[in-house]
Amino acid sequence: TLKIALSLVSNLGDPSGDVSVTHTAEGMVSESEANSLRQLINDSQSLPSELRVPHSPLESGTATSQVLIMGPDDFIVAMVSSLNRAFGSGIVTSSGILLNSQMLDFSWQNKTMNHSIPRQQNLAQPRKRPRSFLLPTIVRPSEGMCGTYLCLGANNGDRALSSIVQV
Repeated sequence: TLKIALSLVSNLGDPSGDVSVTHTAEGMVSESEANSLRQLINDSQSLPSELRVPHSPLESGTATSQVLIMGPDDFIVAMVSSLNRAFGSGIVTSSGILLNSQMLDFSWQNKTMNHSIPRQQNLAQPRKRPRSFLLPTIVRPSEGMCGTYLCLGANNGDRALSSIVQV
């Protein structure tokens, strides 16, 4: 299931510059697409070899921070921030804020860090936001129901989704 999800995510990018991204995202959450993808899931065999899971070009390391707050009034805040690598871009503002190396979140033509295929939808362009794997997650019971609240986040690029699902 995670391989399918990550394969679909590889076709995403900033929707403001590419209409196909919006269409892809709408298809990903449609019931007909879910029914179609469900047919690929089989507990007794692996997925076909043509379904490749792209790897995130992010460098691994301890460069992700999380703040997860749950208050007594059922107000929940989850915030995850990533510098993408130790010391981010290496640029510090005059107020002392270390800037992210967010450019690493784009796909780069002929310069991928792990031999993954650059995706057109996520190529660097002016005013374009890169795809990101930050996944602050809040789970709460249905309205009016008692139950356990859960607030979590994960790091490590494309491995974040599997970490969240395992928890």
